[in-house]
Amino acid sequence: QVEAAQGQGSEGSVAMELSPAFASIRSATPSRAGPISKQRGAVGESVAQVHAPTAALSAGRQSVESSIGASGVAAAAALLALAAPLGTSRRQRGAGARLRARIVRNARSDEVSEENPLRVLIAGGGVGGLMAAKALCKVPTLKVSIMEQAEEFARFGGPIQLASNALSVIRDIDKDLFEKLMTKFSFTGCRKNGLVDALRTEWFCPFDAMTTAADASNLPYTGVVDRPDLQELLVSEIPKGTLENAKRVIGYTILPDNEGVKVHLEDGTDKECDVFIGADGIWSKTRAQMWNEESKGPGSGCVYSGYTVFAGETVYEPEDYFDIGYKVYMGPKKYFVTSDVGRGRIQWYAFLGVPEGTEIPVDSAEKKAYVISAFNGWSSQINDLVDATPQQCIEDRALYDRPPSFFKSWADGPVCLMGDACHPMMPNLGQGGCQAMEDGYVLMQKLKEVRRRSEVPDVLQDYYRTRIFRTATVQWLSRLASDLLLDTFTFPWKPSEGLRAPHGPGLGDFNINAVLIHYLRFVLPAIFNAQFTFLYSMHPFTWKDGEVKKIVQDVMDRHREDAHKAWTLRAERVKAGTADEDDANMPSFFAAVAASAK
Repeated sequence: QVEAAQGQGSEGSVAMELSPAFASIRSATPSRAGPISKQRGAVGESVAQVHAPTAALSAGRQSVESSIGASGVAAAAALLALAAPLGTSRRQRGAGARLRARIVRNARSDEVSEENPLRVLIAGGGVGGLMAAKALCKVPTLKVSIMEQAEEFARFGGPIQLASNALSVIRDIDKDLFEKLMTKFSFTGCRKNGLVDALRTEWFCPFDAMTTAADASNLPYTGVVDRPDLQELLVSEIPKGTLENAKRVIGYTILPDNEGVKVHLEDGTDKECDVFIGADGIWSKTRAQMWNEESKGPGSGCVYSGYTVFAGETVYEPEDYFDIGYKVYMGPKKYFVTSDVGRGRIQWYAFLGVPEGTEIPVDSAEKKAYVISAFNGWSSQINDLVDATPQQCIEDRALYDRPPSFFKSWADGPVCLMGDACHPMMPNLGQGGCQAMEDGYVLMQKLKEVRRRSEVPDVLQDYYRTRIFRTATVQWLSRLASDLLLDTFTFPWKPSEGLRAPHGPGLGDFNINAVLIHYLRFVLPAIFNAQFTFLYSMHPFTWKDGEVKKIVQDVMDRHREDAHKAWTLRAERVKAGTADEDDANMPSFFAAVAASAK
């Protein structure tokens, strides 16, 4: 059987690799041709005969087991038939049978198939973890579970931006998921977007590249969806039982001999898996253990960005609601962002450059007054919007990021990181969630090719090498945008106003910085074009001519209808005198996220 197997494909190659080990087995095995009476001699000789082949089998076992693969199971079974010659004792035949069973069992346990799937456990049920689970669940050789620390999913959180690259990833993962998403979506990238001179309330530099870069690859435009809507959709799209709530991951142990990972939970229980993915956010416990650092604080590797952001959201009807996607009002040491987020609402972010540890008001009314005061003298559109926002909907948080991890891999054996756990970034480009979705997509592409569990460590290292340079570039671009707005931008000089602008001392007057900013507007379009072309360069799915136009038309028709309904309802509540009471019941989404995490 050995000779027949040698020269027959992969099984033959396995047999050739195992020949030295089985040569020792064969030489130590009593001959079938010898007289039976010779095998029934003195007790000492008989004992030696019993134990000699067993010892030889044990000596060769390690090399046999390490060489066996999925394709070698049949060959192994045939080869191991040599270990139970007809002339041996019952005890010898039993030892051979047990060894044959063990080797074949181990070979099969290393094999990955639909009957013996790779067990994947994800720590964290945020948007990135859920999208990764959705992608991985599409692969029949993978069995996925998610451990989420929140006791239950509640409807909280503001809108999240999904750029053209993320929409392409979602569509390639699942067509039905994309179509359901479009029923909750609002496009902003197909409208006017860009930088606004906050002193004069006029466009400084539009972001036309958001549209042209998407058009160049036949992609849908950037837009927004409410985070609760997206989470509910993703939870409904993964198999029942995949998600377990109230399960906080606190650590892991890598098991020897490619046996996987034991994941430790805060409730004292453990979960075993073949692949463990840490999608547990910027203060990741998984990353802390992998890189031997603190999960949060000075020793975590995460650094304060120099910004504190205030955020709010309200039903609001500006004159240009349907024409504008988002605006970035720019000025010295701070900037203010507004975006249409659907259903007649405007979301805003106020980014203030303040030293770490600066005392920020705690009371909601004081927060609102603080933001209004910070942008005093800027465009009246800012103060009008903040003033119209219910005070309990205004919240703040300090922004942190970390440098790219070129010298620390995201993978350690069968464990890997994704999303904010390994590449948190500033929110300026709206790519944080998008890059996490790309991570999940690439993991799916890599893991679906795994055929043996022993391949997992190399596959996860390949995932890291595939993603590190793209995510590092996006991190750098996001941080660069923040630093330019914080340290470089000021109110631009306007030639028609002469050397001294009529806006007050130092506001738009002729000076070197103001002049440079004025002429920067002629350079920025080329920079934005390169930036958005790069961001949208990962698009595994492209649409046919005319398909994007139809998608956008359907979404924006619904968007217009939803907005008018929201404005009408708001007007009725104001007339009835219940608007303030309704506003009081609207939670701050930062506060809700923090409460859920606790």
